[in-house]
Amino acid sequence: MGAMEVSGSQIVRLMVKLLVGFLLSIATVGASEFKRPIPQGGGATEIHCIIGVLDVDEISDESQNFTINVFTRFRWSDPRLAHGGDGEIKKLLSEVWHPNLLFVNRQRLWSSLGEFVTISPEGETTYRQQSWGDFSQPMNLHDFPFDTQTFGIQVVYTGSDEVNEISLIQDPEFDSFITENYSVADWKIVGHDTSSEPMIIPTVGSIPSFTLSFTAERLSNHYMMKVVAPLLMIVLLSWVVFWLNPSEGGSQLGVAVTSFLTMIAYHVALSSRLPEISYLTRLDVFVFCGTILVFLAMIEVVITTGLAQQGKVETARWLDRVCRLLFPALLTVGGFYAYLWH
Repeated sequence: MGAMEVSGSQIVRLMVKLLVGFLLSIATVGASEFKRPIPQGGGATEIHCIIGVLDVDEISDESQNFTINVFTRFRWSDPRLAHGGDGEIKKLLSEVWHPNLLFVNRQRLWSSLGEFVTISPEGETTYRQQSWGDFSQPMNLHDFPFDTQTFGIQVVYTGSDEVNEISLIQDPEFDSFITENYSVADWKIVGHDTSSEPMIIPTVGSIPSFTLSFTAERLSNHYMMKVVAPLLMIVLLSWVVFWLNPSEGGSQLGVAVTSFLTMIAYHVALSSRLPEISYLTRLDVFVFCGTILVFLAMIEVVITTGLAQQGKVETARWLDRVCRLLFPALLTVGGFYAYLWH
């Protein structure tokens, strides 16, 4: 009976060892599946990247961001996933090793495709995704509204592998692209480029990165017709006082004050188009010049009215004639400064 008990305990211990060994083998296989696939010759695991901009919905100066519809494809080789099928098979993204990639400058993003990969018989693994949302982009608006901006879509690797173990490169089969027809109406896209330069983070160091950049020129005709043209009309309206009789001070002052108040309201409406930047744009300089001239026209009315009341009507009329030439010359100089030199 005692020998039977000892033999039974040995069997129990043996079964426990077998169970533990089985669990360890499963854990080892699972761990190996979630380690990066190392190329046969060693070196970094290459992730072939494609970023395609399907549409540009909006570019916001005030919010310093842009809204796009973007397609991405990331492809890598994992021989461990090779299978004997005739074509591609699908697996959930969570079931295979995959690079942990992140859009650095995304703000809000919605994805429309499922989280799965396709695997070729040779183990070529491909992850595709289509996303729509907002991406942040600091903009230099010094030349507004004649500016050209560069917008970037940057993907970085955030996994635990070392920087020299993962490489994000342009896919040699297909180029990254940007659509020729897009929704945004006040910009013209003039070119795009890709880069695989690592991203430098002060507290971390360099991490693998892939960036699609596109350059866009602002179409200034909209601002010339709907911003600059009304501004010129307000300024020209204020110059009507130079042709009115200096003795009619009330009429002159009414026109001058109305023009000045209109200019202030116009300036407030225009400021809502841009963020609260600490420098003046080209349009700001031109608007500021126009505001000063409208203000000076009101001061000139006060001076000529005072001269007329003192009986110096001819002197007041002479000052009006001088201002008819001086003010357009000053506005022209201000326009050239804003457009060429500022």
